[in-house]
Amino acid sequence: VQGTVPGMPPMNQAPCVMHHMPGQPPYMPPPGMMPPPGMAPGSIPPGAMPPQQMLPGQMAAAQQLSENPPNHILFLTNLPEETNELMLSMLFNQFPGFKEVRLVPGRHDIAFVEFDNEVQAAAARDALQGFKITQNNAMKISFAKK
Repeated sequence: VQGTVPGMPPMNQAPCVMHHMPGQPPYMPPPGMMPPPGMAPGSIPPGAMPPQQMLPGQMAAAQQLSENPPNHILFLTNLPEETNELMLSMLFNQFPGFKEVRLVPGRHDIAFVEFDNEVQAAAARDALQGFKITQNNAMKISFAKK
């Protein structure tokens, strides 16, 4: 319980200010506020990364997989036969900057996903790397060749 300071109104409510709140990481917006779309290069908004998707050691695998330089278009491989545009759109449209999914005619196992920029594409790639669309198919995501 806070004591009252002479000449100051009693503080019975948390102040609504944007500065750093004790106990919260500095990049977190106050509760109830959405982070701006381009929060910070490479940072993923809280909740965008399903905790069960990122296993220890998977980050290293993600780095090795993408030998191509960063690109706003992602290249997906190891997709199951039943993959369709709608499934991939629903998976990727939760990420800011998502533009479209392109399936390759005659090839069910690969697809391209386009974003507004490389930072947004990288955030989606890192969050969904190894995502299992079916029991046996862990999706592999790399940057498309330019």
